[in-house]
Amino acid sequence: MIQMDIRKTSSKSSNARTWTDLLTHVRKNSERYIGIALVIPIVALYLYGLSTLSGKATWVIGTLTTILVFFVGAISLDLEVGSIGLPNFGKVGFFAIGAYVSTLLYSVYNVAFFISVLVALLISIAFGYFVSIPTVKLRADYFAIMTIAGGEIIRMVFQNEKRWLWAPAPIGPPTQVITNRLKIEFTRTYPFDMKLSDFGITLFEDIGWGYLFVWELTIVLIFILIALLVYGFVQQIRKSPYGRALRAIREDDITVTSVGKDVTRFRWQVTTIAAFIAGIAGIMYATTFSAFEAADFRPFLTFDLYMFIIIGGLGNSRGAFMGTTLVILFMRGAQIDAVKQNINLHLGPESPFVGPLFRFLQLDLFINPDNMRFVILGTILVLFLLFKPTGLIPEPRTNNEKYLSLLTSEERVRSDQAVLTRQSLSEKERIEEGQEEELLPSTEEEEKDRDGDNPNG
Repeated sequence: MIQMDIRKTSSKSSNARTWTDLLTHVRKNSERYIGIALVIPIVALYLYGLSTLSGKATWVIGTLTTILVFFVGAISLDLEVGSIGLPNFGKVGFFAIGAYVSTLLYSVYNVAFFISVLVALLISIAFGYFVSIPTVKLRADYFAIMTIAGGEIIRMVFQNEKRWLWAPAPIGPPTQVITNRLKIEFTRTYPFDMKLSDFGITLFEDIGWGYLFVWELTIVLIFILIALLVYGFVQQIRKSPYGRALRAIREDDITVTSVGKDVTRFRWQVTTIAAFIAGIAGIMYATTFSAFEAADFRPFLTFDLYMFIIIGGLGNSRGAFMGTTLVILFMRGAQIDAVKQNINLHLGPESPFVGPLFRFLQLDLFINPDNMRFVILGTILVLFLLFKPTGLIPEPRTNNEKYLSLLTSEERVRSDQAVLTRQSLSEKERIEEGQEEELLPSTEEEEKDRDGDNPNG
């Protein structure tokens, strides 16, 4: 009996230790599990919608294409916001320049495609540079206001300048709708107009995913190559001494200025590089459509990019990719008919619990992921900000001591002095007052109080 009691006691203690270890592990990795809990429903929604489609292959290729386009755009924004701390709210303007100028030159003015692309990128770079001149010296909030105004100016010019920037219509006056002749010609050219099964590749048809055209696969492969090149380029910037200088400016630009760095030069350089990358994303964006118009480039496109990098994690390209993938999966999954029809909630006067309240408010709501996608995305964004503010993939921490050890004694002294100059006046006063209180003798009132408490005083 005694041995059995000992075994039961040891078994209970081992189980208690197991649960304690498990709880400790969950507590230490709570952000990771919260991220997983937020990701799983979105992936499940997309997979459920995908399972109901007949042409799964085409839908997956379209999803992948959209992810790659916006991933390049998200990297360009994260280079400004995440690396150097410039909140650019006019990013959609550079999308518009890349897409509109390249398509307009090729489709309307019959300029060679590669020259059209080169001109569009040069205009994006030039506009990024000229916008940076009056804005990079501004504080973050004023910089954001100026950039959103710049993006709107670009869109309004494309929408209203009818002589040079509108396309001739077959019948009637010119229109701002641009027909993408490149995609039309590309999809009708041999062998891109053929199906993969015509060349003996029947993998997708064999598993019931439908068929794919050669042009669909070709565009995806080209976009993957572009995305990898942009990713590698930005990663080289982040890992270089130049990238460390950008992060230092983001954290404390005054300290960086005090050690002799030209903060303004770094900012206009990054703004120009980001404009170039956004122009590439705009060209990719135009390639996915047979026609588009200037009105498509509204500020909400910029806000989508912000959602991608906030959910994914600021300051790193992998986070931009994860955030873009997650949001695009949700938005594409919410557009599937089966999701619209089967995943919905009707809240109205006849509802069992909220009926009286909705009768009083005269509300009747049909909620599904499609018509409520912006509300749902906003809720997801708030949940990430509350429970996982660093995003799905947090920015890697920099080992500052490794770099400080490389400084000379004179540079180390200058660095320490710069840090001290950034210490706020209130903090200095608090420290000085605390030291004075420790050193000063007791006041007369405290002496009187002590004398009053002393019966022999």
